[in-house]
Amino acid sequence: MQRIAIAVGLIGFMAIGQLHASTTPVIDTTRPTAPQIERIQAELAGHKTYSELKPADHAQVVNALSRIQEKLGSEGVLSSLHPAAQVDVVNDQELVNTLLAKARADSRLVCRREMPTGSNRPQTICMTVAERAAARERSMDTMRKTGISRPEIIP
Repeated sequence: MQRIAIAVGLIGFMAIGQLHASTTPVIDTTRPTAPQIERIQAELAGHKTYSELKPADHAQVVNALSRIQEKLGSEGVLSSLHPAAQVDVVNDQELVNTLLAKARADSRLVCRREMPTGSNRPQTICMTVAERAAARERSMDTMRKTGISRPEIIP
């Protein structure tokens, strides 16, 4: 019983850690933004951290980053801007943070020990969260199309 309580507690802490990691802002306008934007652009170019970012979302992020750089200029201080410009920068910041946080979560690599059909030897299978979701959706579509998922009515 004590082992179960410890396991549940550890799982809870891991979930809280993942939740906290996913809510930390990618761009924080209270700090200098130029290095943050450069880091994000390098990560976007590397295609690893945000590998699951859709092309349309990628374009939105790049455009929002350029608008933020343009509005903040060389100063990089949000408080020095006109209130309307501050709203625009904060809106672009939220857009970037939302899209990149989702892409980072989808790009997370998850490895599992699975036994392939017809074998008793487990293998380590590593896929991103998005790849696993796409494979699950393809499997479900195949089952729907072939009628396997519907139980046959036997008289």
